[in-house]
Amino acid sequence: IKLHAKDPASVTKANLGEILDKLCTISEKKDFLRSLPSDVTALLTGIYMNEQTDWNVLEKAVSKTDSIMNAIKQKAGADPAQMAQTIGKANCTSEGQALSSFLEKLSAFEDSFSANMTAIEASADWLDLSSEKLNIYAENADKLKYAAQFNSVDKELSDNGLSGVSDSYRTGNVDSENVEKAFSCTLNYQLALMIINSDKRLSQFSSNSANDLITQFKDTLDKFSRLTIQELLARLSAKIPAQGSACASTSEMGILKRAIKSNGRMMSLRSLFDKIPNLLRKLCPCMLMSPISVAQYIDPSFPKFDLVIFDEASQLPTAEAAGTIARGENVVIVGDPKQLPPTNFFSSNRIDEENSEKEDLESLLDDCLAISMPQQYLKWHYRSRHESLIAYSNMKYYDNKLLTFPSHNDLISKVSIIHPEGHYDKGRTKQNKAEARAVVDEIIRRMSDEKLRNDSIGVVTFSSVQQNLIDDMLCEEWANHPELEELDRKSPEPVFIKNLENVQGDERDVILFSVGYGPDEKGQVSMNFGPLNRDGGWRRLNVAISRARKAMIVYSVLRPEQIDLSRTRSEGVAGLKGFLEFAERGKLAVTAHSTTKSTSDSTVTECIAKAIKELGYGVKCNIGSSEFKVDIGIIDPNNEKEYLLGILLDGENTLHSSTAQDRFILQPSVLNGLGWNILRVWTLDWFDDKDRVLGNIKAAIDCAPKHEAETAPPSKPAVYATAQFEREEASSLTSAFAQPYVTADIGIMGTSDDFYKPENKQEIRETAEKVIAAEAPISEKLLMRKVFTAWGITRSGSRVESIFADAAQGVSPFATADENRVFLWKEGQSPESYSIYRTSDDTNKRSMEDIPSEEIINAVKEVLCQQISLSETDLVRETAKKFGYTRAVGTTESVISYTLKKALTAGLIKKSESGNISAK
Repeated sequence: IKLHAKDPASVTKANLGEILDKLCTISEKKDFLRSLPSDVTALLTGIYMNEQTDWNVLEKAVSKTDSIMNAIKQKAGADPAQMAQTIGKANCTSEGQALSSFLEKLSAFEDSFSANMTAIEASADWLDLSSEKLNIYAENADKLKYAAQFNSVDKELSDNGLSGVSDSYRTGNVDSENVEKAFSCTLNYQLALMIINSDKRLSQFSSNSANDLITQFKDTLDKFSRLTIQELLARLSAKIPAQGSACASTSEMGILKRAIKSNGRMMSLRSLFDKIPNLLRKLCPCMLMSPISVAQYIDPSFPKFDLVIFDEASQLPTAEAAGTIARGENVVIVGDPKQLPPTNFFSSNRIDEENSEKEDLESLLDDCLAISMPQQYLKWHYRSRHESLIAYSNMKYYDNKLLTFPSHNDLISKVSIIHPEGHYDKGRTKQNKAEARAVVDEIIRRMSDEKLRNDSIGVVTFSSVQQNLIDDMLCEEWANHPELEELDRKSPEPVFIKNLENVQGDERDVILFSVGYGPDEKGQVSMNFGPLNRDGGWRRLNVAISRARKAMIVYSVLRPEQIDLSRTRSEGVAGLKGFLEFAERGKLAVTAHSTTKSTSDSTVTECIAKAIKELGYGVKCNIGSSEFKVDIGIIDPNNEKEYLLGILLDGENTLHSSTAQDRFILQPSVLNGLGWNILRVWTLDWFDDKDRVLGNIKAAIDCAPKHEAETAPPSKPAVYATAQFEREEASSLTSAFAQPYVTADIGIMGTSDDFYKPENKQEIRETAEKVIAAEAPISEKLLMRKVFTAWGITRSGSRVESIFADAAQGVSPFATADENRVFLWKEGQSPESYSIYRTSDDTNKRSMEDIPSEEIINAVKEVLCQQISLSETDLVRETAKKFGYTRAVGTTESVISYTLKKALTAGLIKKSESGNISAK
């Protein structure tokens, strides 16, 4: 007590009640009251009056305060009524009622304005915090409506599992500008989790299993492709007739053999084709011909082809194609409307204005597009092994619709430009000797280098004059370097020198492009660029700049800034200016004008790229100038012009690929062929275990092989060049239809007298059954003769035939008839599926009358299979030979002729207008 009296500052609101209890005398109480600190006296407003303070009132107030504080400290988990009850038990009834009323009003306030007071209820000073917060609400009453709206939305988000949005907003992780994106992110994340959990294929996804499945798919596809080729070869080979068998002179095989032996003397190709239409289609199921060759060698009456295919249809006049189209059942027309139309230098420009609607358009392709034939757009670009070689054409003429693939050295351009010192001799020779000399020097340089000569070379010029100049200069150099000319002559793809008009369809590894046109001796530049200024000149430019596989070097004394587009409206000239800019600036010129959209959702890509950067590697995302992109490229630290590793994600590329083969087989295969080291990363793997994915990426980087110098691609695809096929040598002695005729061994059953005895009726029946079992189908007359012979009967009569008919009744399950000849069949045989004929030797040779038409038809099929087509007379004779008859006369001829009529009626064979018969 003395201590507190000496040091009043030690009195606080927390120990006030304890101190008061220890003060005894009035003087002590007065001294204590005088010495109370101001912050304590402030709490006693209405009670504290210095020394005149009523001590009993003060003690009662402090006691009640202690009771209320103790009750409040016990409030955890209690509702307002329980709290009020607790305070009421502490002799604070009015205060308990006041507190209950306050809490009820506070709850109503929370409900009405969606105010969130729950965050402060766990605090020991919750009443002070409540008061502070309510004061803030009071001071900002004009904003209370918006706060209520926020709290309402916050509660709705929380109820739907999206509380992370508002929590991030409160903590400052997101601001008002990107809160909508945060909401979308959280919503999509929750939806992704829901979808993944609801789909067993996603929830149980394993990258190892997926990669194994892709490997199995690739192996199965390779096996299927090889098997398909083998099956196709087997089917086509099976249709080729055997060469060793003798043939009738009128048969198609006989005609062909005679023409071969005579070296085609006295017979034109058209005449030969007309005489062997069926054999030609079997020997040559696919024929490569120009429209002119079709008109020259294929008669309109020739059997129609199943399919006619036109390539480079943009260069074919419709009139030239009509005859070929008429010779086919179906037609496929392939062409590029962005490339050259047919050359019309020597054609008339006159148009029948009165019948203009009947006039052909520029090409067959244009006419097909005009009549809206069903179309299929071929998007994959195959030629260029570096994307920069096709990037300008793709951007300028194809609206970036071509699907091109970036190379592992995509950071540089393979289109370069050289500006020789010289001029265009406009007034006299119209040549550009400086460019020509530079082109020829480059050819000699490359041919002299052991490595560079592996790349084939092509030269493209704008004019025939420049073409001839380069050709002449190169011939002079060949004379000085005959060994280089010999190397070029023996190469699979010799150097070609062509102009815009005739280069379509050609390609080489390296293209040397001579513009030719440019400033004259006075430095004046004419806007006349020959074919480029004509209508459609831009198509000529498109053809010229898309011929290279590996590199293009442009030689031009003309600079792009010297082309004044205000002086010309030619699209071709504008295209040339843009191409020269592209050659000087590289891919930047294309990127600046490209309309191709980058990956729409690159969040995963950016996250992975950022993690790879933290490993210390340079990274580039969305590599490529077309719709197809390599998602992430890791730059080689030892060569910053190349990528060390490419990463494909299961994102946009996967979504836009139409088939699993495109996604997982063809696209990675093409990239590998272009020098990429490819690693596939799965998004679900990244979500599940980022560290493991990064470890795989690091391991792939460490194991990535170094890039080697590219070699020239093979001139012909050799994917299946080493495929092995089963071979079977055809022999004229083998037959798919013929089988030996087997007779029944019945011996001597008795005498002619025994035959008439009724007790032998069963034995006669059994003998007939034995013959049928061995020799069916058999004629009824031959069966009777064999049974009669077994009983020594040499002559037939009505009585013995009656006995036989009675005994053999029902011995055959069914019978067929050819004219007046009846044939008996055994159980299990079917005339419709009977596929053989039986040959006999001299001991058991059958009469042609005893051979059913089903057997004869099978022999006819074999003859037609071997000789394809022949006259009816020769067919009868050749069929008779199959059964051992050297001549076809009398009964033999009549039976076979009847069979041929039956086969024709049934549609098994057909007769041409010339009278020859062939298989249907």
